[in-house]
Amino acid sequence: MICCQEFEDLVDREMARVSPKHLLENGRIVNDIDSEYFLVFGEGRFSYVGIHYCPFCGRVVSRALWDREKKK
Repeated sequence: MICCQEFEDLVDREMARVSPKHLLENGRIVNDIDSEYFLVFGEGRFSYVGIHYCPFCGRVVSRALWDREKKK
């Protein structure tokens, strides 16, 4: 699920990835956010930064955060 056109453009330009953590290749995960949405930095060996919210529209994109909010 891509929430907005701006974030979809970021994914198309390979500056963001929507993937489970265990399928990310050629890089390292920088933070400890449980998410399947990542911003991508660097060339060659990438750095992945997990996000809970879309940087453009502010919607919750992370399934883990969504599940935690529903349990409250």
